[in-house]
Amino acid sequence: MPAYSSLVLWGRDLIAILVFLLCAPVQAGTLSSATLDAQSYSGSRERNYQVYVPDGLTRPAPMVMALHGCQQTQTDVLDDWGLKAAADRYGFILIAPFITSYDGLRNTNCWGFWLDQHQQEGMGEPEDLHQIALEVEANFAIDPERRYITGLSSGGAMAVVASITHNEYWAAAATAAGLPYGEDAASVSLSGQCPGFATFHPVSQVVGDMRGELDDDYAIPLLVLQNNNDCTVIQPAGRNLRDAQLAVFGDESHDTPDEALASQETCQPFFEQNYGCRQSRYTLDGSDASRSLVETVFFDGPRATPSTGDTDRGHYWIGGESGNQGRWAIRQGPSYPDIIWDFFERHPRNASSPQAPQESRSTARTLCWFRSTPPTTTRAPAPRTRKMARYL
Repeated sequence: MPAYSSLVLWGRDLIAILVFLLCAPVQAGTLSSATLDAQSYSGSRERNYQVYVPDGLTRPAPMVMALHGCQQTQTDVLDDWGLKAAADRYGFILIAPFITSYDGLRNTNCWGFWLDQHQQEGMGEPEDLHQIALEVEANFAIDPERRYITGLSSGGAMAVVASITHNEYWAAAATAAGLPYGEDAASVSLSGQCPGFATFHPVSQVVGDMRGELDDDYAIPLLVLQNNNDCTVIQPAGRNLRDAQLAVFGDESHDTPDEALASQETCQPFFEQNYGCRQSRYTLDGSDASRSLVETVFFDGPRATPSTGDTDRGHYWIGGESGNQGRWAIRQGPSYPDIIWDFFERHPRNASSPQAPQESRSTARTLCWFRSTPPTTTRAPAPRTRKMARYL
């Protein structure tokens, strides 16, 4: 009996070690740097960017482009957002552009989402981002059905712009603390106070602006991540993003939240705290078996952050267990890298219904669940006015 007990204990220890090795963040990929030369179209500038490629990719891989916010660089994205670990875990190639230089009056390193010259296909920043993606495709094997874009704050707003100007190219987009297409500087609260104050275009105007720019009938899925306690990009930014997306891409019977809502559930996974997060799916026909037009991740996160380098206004990226406490980045909360990737993986470009995660990825995620997801029971069209702004 003692020998048997020892064997059982030894076996349990071995399993624990193996699970730890499987779940531990291992970043053994290759990080390279490149520069897109300024192009001949209006508003183009030289743009530096970095590409992270996980080891062991054996077939064309998905591509995820992630855009930093104001007062950030691509280094913040790569070091603090948990996306390199996610790229290793899920097998996608990560692109982190740096705005590098810019026109107009802006806070440091802001993407110019509110400027006309950076809201249209074939010019400015969205076209430069498109060209960076094409340059990466020329050098790496990319799955053309799985090109994705995300970002935080001004980067989240620019991801929305890119999803409209180039919906013929991107398969899906995710915006964290971002803003609807065509918004101007007044949509950002610059008072330094909590709660913040901002004014927004009527959803009908956003809808008209989106329809005026779209030149492809592809209903690009959008994931909206929004802290309800954000004092810089305040609600109703997230709700306006949702409502405009449904009005543009939904049919007459499913173009409002009540008509298109298919499901609502607790956000998974999360690290240490869930902050009351709820993920809602709004689909083509209101059915959970259909593709999403838009999904929302809304939560009541803290305003204060560990970093002394940001503003303590509830405005940040949540990197989860593999993230860092950086500038406008925290670890605790709904894990953005995993939630965003789950959304992206379910929405390749050409599919009429949601795609199930690949078995190997699902298995790894299940094995690691105890580390990243504590039980929820215990954790608990008018003319557009353009303004130049300091953002963030």
